[in-house]
Amino acid sequence: MVRFDWTNSKMLSIIIVAWNCQEEVMNCLRSLAELRDLSLDLQTLVVDNGSEDGTRQSLEASSSRFTNIGLEVTYNSRNVGLSSATQQAYRKAHGSWILLCNPDVTFNANLGQMVAYGISHPDEMITADMVNNDGTLQRVIHRRFATITRVFFDFATVGTYLDEKFMNHLVRRNYSYQNELLPSVAVIEQPGASFLLFNRGVIEKLGFIFDLALPVWWNDVDLARRAERAGIQRILLSEVRVKHGLGRSGSKKMPSGTQWRIFCRSMLFYARKWKMHPHLLQLLFCADAILTVPLSAIVQGRSHGIFRVLRRSIPRAAAQMSGVLGA
Repeated sequence: MVRFDWTNSKMLSIIIVAWNCQEEVMNCLRSLAELRDLSLDLQTLVVDNGSEDGTRQSLEASSSRFTNIGLEVTYNSRNVGLSSATQQAYRKAHGSWILLCNPDVTFNANLGQMVAYGISHPDEMITADMVNNDGTLQRVIHRRFATITRVFFDFATVGTYLDEKFMNHLVRRNYSYQNELLPSVAVIEQPGASFLLFNRGVIEKLGFIFDLALPVWWNDVDLARRAERAGIQRILLSEVRVKHGLGRSGSKKMPSGTQWRIFCRSMLFYARKWKMHPHLLQLLFCADAILTVPLSAIVQGRSHGIFRVLRRSIPRAAAQMSGVLGA
């Protein structure tokens, strides 16, 4: 067997995992196909995770239109999760450079700038600032490392209420770098994986991209932690901006209770793996689940209607309790 010499490769392998996001993934591929003057050849690896909304049919019908981006599509019969699908694609990647890309990203010429920085800094993980359609920053994608305080005040219902009403979102703004004017090249703790570039050697050093025990959420947090432990810097190019949907596509189309249960279960797994006081976190989120229903009724009941609030808060509380106790 001939071993491929990755150091001589001039290919960028782009990994996109799609699930029930027909419009978003087609827009993503079109924007990529319209780019010109990139310094690397492209291999675009799309994994369709058992979509049921026409995503597969659109990809099959359009494959011949995207020959200039080296499109290769894998069709799964069921949703195996983001982490497993990413690993599937990575096994087929030929490039020395890997770009993890959400299907609701719109490419622009900034990709070339990002790749150019990566070539001169091959031992770093590189990301861009994600922006909304109107150009405003999405200061929820890149964060500092999770702590008990940050997680409770940013994700728990009671914690979020306290942070908003009594601390003017102090914890959230600190957690997601909203308090800082970042330089053009900024070292950050935990980049989101919505648009993340790295050299293949980085992943060979880490062993794998995502921990398969974290199927959808917290996998990028874990990746950043492993990179930190391995001495790999995570860089945000704050002047490189990429449009990111943040709409109801992909995992956001899961039932909200399922989303929240998986999120909480993954959060507890991460806390155990990284010794982030998992028993205390479990206790806090169990207490939060119990208090969510009466707090929501008190705060929102008058303006939204008590029964409407209860129909929303009770299933969320049940999913949260199931997630943290079942982890």
